[in-house]
Amino acid sequence: MRIPSDASVVLKPEQLRLVLRDDSKKWQVHYKIDGLKKWFRRSTDTAELKEAKRIAERMWMKATFDHEEGRPVVSKKFKPIAEIVLNDLLTEVAAGTAKPSAKDYISAIRLYLIPFYGTYNIDCLVPAVISEFHEWRKNLVGRELSGSAQNNHNAAFNLVLDEAIERGFMTEHQRPSAKNTGTEGERRAEFSQEELEILMRFSPKFIESGRTQRTRLIRELLSIYVPFMAATGMRPGTEAEFLEWRHIDVEIRDGQPVLHFRLQKGKRGPRNFVAHNSCWLLLEKLRQLSPDLADRPLEEILKKRIAKRVFRLSDGTVPDNLNKPFRNMLEESKLLNCPVTNKERSLYSLRHYYATQRLLEGIPIHDLAEQMGTSVKMITDHYSHLTPLMKAKQFAGVVDGQAGGEAAQIRAIMQAQMANNNILSLIELSTGLTLPLIVQSRALTKDFEQRLQQAQQQNG
Repeated sequence: MRIPSDASVVLKPEQLRLVLRDDSKKWQVHYKIDGLKKWFRRSTDTAELKEAKRIAERMWMKATFDHEEGRPVVSKKFKPIAEIVLNDLLTEVAAGTAKPSAKDYISAIRLYLIPFYGTYNIDCLVPAVISEFHEWRKNLVGRELSGSAQNNHNAAFNLVLDEAIERGFMTEHQRPSAKNTGTEGERRAEFSQEELEILMRFSPKFIESGRTQRTRLIRELLSIYVPFMAATGMRPGTEAEFLEWRHIDVEIRDGQPVLHFRLQKGKRGPRNFVAHNSCWLLLEKLRQLSPDLADRPLEEILKKRIAKRVFRLSDGTVPDNLNKPFRNMLEESKLLNCPVTNKERSLYSLRHYYATQRLLEGIPIHDLAEQMGTSVKMITDHYSHLTPLMKAKQFAGVVDGQAGGEAAQIRAIMQAQMANNNILSLIELSTGLTLPLIVQSRALTKDFEQRLQQAQQQNG
C-alpha cells in the first residue's frame, strides 16, 4: 500500500495540488472538479516541479472544460466501477441494511453484467452494445429471461451507471437506455388441486426414501413447508426463511380467532397478511416437529411470542435451502413440468396456486394484491386467464334470492363449499388433522345448530 508523502504543493485550495510519493520521483497531480465529489489522480511523468505545475494546470483546465461541455472527465472500464457497486451492496447485505432486491442485483452484476460489459469503456455503451448483451444473455441461459428478471438486471445496470456519473466517468447525456425484451404477463407454471393432492400423498414415500437421516429430516419439513406456501401465498425463501413464532398474532374478529402474520423481510420489505384458517393445522404440525416446543400448547407458543424460527428441522437446525429437495420431490413424483405451460415448476408455483384459489373464491383483485404484497398489475397480467371462471356465476345465471326451496339448497351447498374449500382439503390431507367446523365457518356452524334444534323440536 502506498503511503502519501508530506511533499505536496497546493496550486488551488481544495481543487488542485501536486504530491510527491515516497516511492516515486515523479510528481502526481490531484484535482477536483466543481459538481463532482471525487478527487482525480494522474501522474505528470516528470520530476521537475516547474514542469509538473504547468502540466497540472493543463490537466485541471481540460477536465473542467470537458465536464462543462458534457464530456466525461476520464474514461474507465465497466468492470472496476461495477465492482465498487458490488462491494457496496455486499457490505449492506452483511450489515443487514440492504433492500430486499440487493441479492438480485448482486447476482445480476456477478453473473451477467461484468462478464459481458467488463472490458467496455463505461462511456461507450451505445444501443448496439446493449442489443448484443441481450443476445449474449439469451444464448447463455438458453431462453429469454422473463420481464421481471430483466427489470432486476436493468436496475443493477443503472446502479453502475449512477456510480460512473457521480465519479465523472460519464455524463447523464451518455447514459444508455436499458431495454426489456422479456414477456410480461406470461402465464406461470402452476399446480392443479389434483396434482398437489397427488404430491401430498407421495410425500410419506419421499421422506422414507431419503438416504441419510438429515435428508429425511429435510423432507419431513418440506412436507409441511409445501402446503404452508400453498395456503398462505408467501414468497418462498426470504419471507418464509425469517418467519419466527413471535411474528404470528391471533386476533379475534366477529368472535372468531384469526391468524395474522407479520413478515419481516421480503421482496418489497416487511408486510402483514391474514392467513387462511387451515394454517392452524400446519402450525400445529410445526409445533410437534420442534423439539423444544413439542410439549407446549400452540396457543401458549403464540401468546409467548417465542423468538425461534418457524421452519426448523426436528433436530432444531435450519435447512440451508429447500429448492433442491422440492425439485427432487417433483422429479420423483413426475410432476416437475406443468402440463398447461410446459414450464418447470418450483416452490414459487405454490404462490401461484394460492393466488388462483383466492381469485376463484371471489377475492377482489385489489384485496388480493395487498394480501400477497404485490401490485394489482401483476395480478391482472398473470391471472387474466381466470376471468371466465371468475365470472362463471354471472354466465350461468343468478340464483333466485327467495328463501326456501331450491335456492336455499343451492346457497347451503355454496356455503359448504366455501367452508370445505380446496386449500383446506389440501392441508387436511397433508397433515392428517381436521379443522373444527366452527373455525372453518361460524355462519355454517350456526346454520347446522339451528337445523339440529329444529329437528329435535319436530321429533318431540
